[in-house]
Amino acid sequence: MLEVTPIHVDQQEQIIVATEACLDQASKLLESSFDPIPVLFDLKGRAAGMYKVNKKRRMIRYNPYIFARYFHENLTGTVPHEVAHYVVDVLYGMRTTLPHGKEWRNVMALLEADPSVTCRFDLEGLPTRHYQRFVYACSCRTHQLTRIRHNRVLKGVRYSCRHCKQTLVNADG
Repeated sequence: MLEVTPIHVDQQEQIIVATEACLDQASKLLESSFDPIPVLFDLKGRAAGMYKVNKKRRMIRYNPYIFARYFHENLTGTVPHEVAHYVVDVLYGMRTTLPHGKEWRNVMALLEADPSVTCRFDLEGLPTRHYQRFVYACSCRTHQLTRIRHNRVLKGVRYSCRHCKQTLVNADG
């Protein structure tokens, strides 16, 4: 298994500069002002980047391991992708738009970036999260629910099988 070290501080600075450049470009082309956004390098898992709002605090998170292996591809693809999410949120709000809807695609076009939603990178050797799964059953099969969905079931949310339409029940008791 190939071990990958996360990006260095100088590469992080390049990513921050690229993020700010995308924001400046969007500001000029849309004739709007966008506040600087914090950039973090703490994302793990299969995503190269994530735009996040937490208690009205906006941020962009990048995966330093995926960037280390595919630096150029992420600098030209992931950075404008996440900036476009931020711009769309500021201009239209996240509740009124689809994550990769026409507004987002229009901003991506303004940034002259490929509007592909995801990239297919080989993640062998990169740290990824492993989610605990819970076994649920219906009349035709068993299902693996994530902890999030399991906790929702405990709060009263019901999930149904797409095939037999029966409500899923916890197989562990």
